[in-house]
Amino acid sequence: MRIGVLGVGSLAEYLIRGAQGAGYDFVLSPRSPDRAARLASAYGCAVAASNQPVVDACDLVLVCLPAAEGLAILRGLTFRPRQSVCSAMAGANIAALRAAVAPAEGYCSMMPGYANAFSAGPCLLYPGNPTWAAFLQTLGPLHEFDSAEAFETAAVFGAMSGASIFLMRHLARWYQAQGLPAETARRLVAETFRGNAEVLLQADAGLEQIAKGVTTPGGITEALVATLDARGALAAWDEAMDKVFKRMSPDRA
Repeated sequence: MRIGVLGVGSLAEYLIRGAQGAGYDFVLSPRSPDRAARLASAYGCAVAASNQPVVDACDLVLVCLPAAEGLAILRGLTFRPRQSVCSAMAGANIAALRAAVAPAEGYCSMMPGYANAFSAGPCLLYPGNPTWAAFLQTLGPLHEFDSAEAFETAAVFGAMSGASIFLMRHLARWYQAQGLPAETARRLVAETFRGNAEVLLQADAGLEQIAKGVTTPGGITEALVATLDARGALAAWDEAMDKVFKRMSPDRA
């Protein structure tokens, strides 16, 4: 199955890498020509002369354009009936997207990006669509939504995912500063987060019960969390995610 890709930045590269072996061929826009040429060489992608030939050649079009200019670029293109366009642009409004790509169908998605290169990152899709669902499932777990409100709330996870990398980098740097080798520090942090993620995915207990279970009264976890809480570190996540939510969904803020 052939997918046209508008916007060939890091996100597009991650998604193309993650979908290898799943039976998809990609036609790329010439944006970021060096990256497009590298993807063509590595994965056999075709590179079109401009955006319109991408749209003309494919019934499925994946939009990875920068959010600030993406809709304007789409409005300048000609789509046709029975085409299907899925936008991975942050903050994309479904009504605005569909108006820009009419008479094609429009769908919105969100994903972390880098994790999808390893088929390990969750993807969101609104509204549900079996063709796009099949593609996104090659990139990691899929969550389909039947309301714009639920999708827009969940889509904040795109920023949360990126921020978690900064958090893990910060923690790894602390271990390095205490003398651990860089690779040991990196693996220790990554393995800890991966292990705890499996607890949330597999344990039958609720989150409050899990948190209580890992906290010994007077112990080291309680001491660390108390310090973070006293400094406002945990509440700061709420503030930061609220800010992202307002930016991505201004009509609901």
